[in-house]
Amino acid sequence: MQNTNKFNYLSLYIIIFTFSFLVNFYYSSFGVEPMDSFVLFNGGFKVLNGLTPFKDYWLVTGPLMDYLNAFFFKIFDVNWTSYIIHSSLTNSLIAVLIFTLFKTLGLHKIYNLIYTLMFSLLMYPSAGVPFVDHHATIFVLSVFCLFIFGVKKKNEKYFFFIPSLLIIGFLCKQTPTTYGVFAIALLGFIYLLNTNNIKGFLLSVTYGSFLSLFILIFFFYLTKIPISDFLIQYIYFAGSIGDYRLSNLKPDFFGIIHEFKYIIIPFIYSIYLNVIYYKNKTKEEFIILLSVNCFTVLMIFHQLLTMNENYIFFLIPLLTAFIHTYNLNKYTKNIFLYLFIALCLFAVAKYHLRYNEQRKFHRLEKVNLEKAVDANTIHAKLNGLKWITKTFSEDPNKEIEIILESIDLLKDEKGKFSIITDYLFIPVVLNINDYSPNQWYHPTVSYPLKDTKYYYNYKSFFVKKLKLNQINKIIVVGNGLEDLLTLTFNSSCFKKTKLGEITFRYEIKKDCDEFR
Repeated sequence: MQNTNKFNYLSLYIIIFTFSFLVNFYYSSFGVEPMDSFVLFNGGFKVLNGLTPFKDYWLVTGPLMDYLNAFFFKIFDVNWTSYIIHSSLTNSLIAVLIFTLFKTLGLHKIYNLIYTLMFSLLMYPSAGVPFVDHHATIFVLSVFCLFIFGVKKKNEKYFFFIPSLLIIGFLCKQTPTTYGVFAIALLGFIYLLNTNNIKGFLLSVTYGSFLSLFILIFFFYLTKIPISDFLIQYIYFAGSIGDYRLSNLKPDFFGIIHEFKYIIIPFIYSIYLNVIYYKNKTKEEFIILLSVNCFTVLMIFHQLLTMNENYIFFLIPLLTAFIHTYNLNKYTKNIFLYLFIALCLFAVAKYHLRYNEQRKFHRLEKVNLEKAVDANTIHAKLNGLKWITKTFSEDPNKEIEIILESIDLLKDEKGKFSIITDYLFIPVVLNINDYSPNQWYHPTVSYPLKDTKYYYNYKSFFVKKLKLNQINKIIVVGNGLEDLLTLTFNSSCFKKTKLGEITFRYEIKKDCDEFR
């Protein structure tokens, strides 16, 4: 009987892993938002060719993501398929962990399977491609899972891995990982007050902290990332963006409730269960429910501050699974559980349609995806991608024609030059160093503008990189990017020439003081 049970669970793990991989792999190839979809594609290519984040290009998010993509490119070659294998595998691994979590908590395997499949349907497929927010969220969620394992199994050894996962998550993106640090610290303190093994807890966390410090030191040693550049770009400047957003955050509570209603409804009920377990002095269940509630709060807070599309609807099946696990008849009536299951099924179907089928995360919800064309007409490295964007939604072939024109112009350009583009795959398909001082160009987000605190740091970095690489001209390729350089430098510093429909050459004038 025991062997049969193990076989049954093995088959369920295979189903979960396969489904989670394939669903992300499938939806990731329908439509793109050029800059967002390819920023890490270009980043992985840069690292694969020996460039170092922060040292060779200005970066504000996720250095580890560039190295992870370089790893997949090294194994599977530099192409679209390798790229989405990365995100699809990540979706599978977190789904397996979630299934294991609820298996440990005692949820029936069939319900567990259903909730896990719904979770994986909304976790990574909304973006499809590797994305810093999704990766960081997955590492933070893994931390909460380990914490719950430790509480449930009364085994502090699980806490040993928490600091390391937080460090890894932080190297994917600063937030929501930083929020996770504070939440886990609070939960750890509460657990400390309710455990009889204080020594075991403190030793596990202490040793785990030493391991995380070793991982961080080893990462910097291996990558040769300059600490000073890392601090300025990843900590100070990125932190100033967060401070600005936080200071200007004016919560519209009715708007928040409307936007996240299918998360907030089960969340409120989960808080109710949390209170019930607290009053009945069931410490284990109280701490576990408090953990998932804390994770929900930090994810909603992160979503409100980030500039990306909503992606946290995976919380709906996650919260419902916790309600199902802890919705005891002793405390509540089954009718509530049935209502929450129905609500979960409806919400998952709704957001699957909106974010997976209609690709809302890439702003394609009003685009007819059937008009998408094979991206291998651009280059074989993009084989498998169905190309369509919001800008050229009615005629993607026209956009491809313009892109190919730009690629031909770059091939014909003589001498060394830097490339600034929102089509970040262009240097990859040309197999060249773009000599770009930035990984990507999003004013105020990826680099500071004039009259901001770190503008001169950025400007100095920009000029230094162009001088180091002996660059005296910059080619700009993209819609609406032709005046991007004037956000950093005076227009009098350049001689501008239009080469194609969206391609411009900016020659740096020798008498420009800003480049001396």
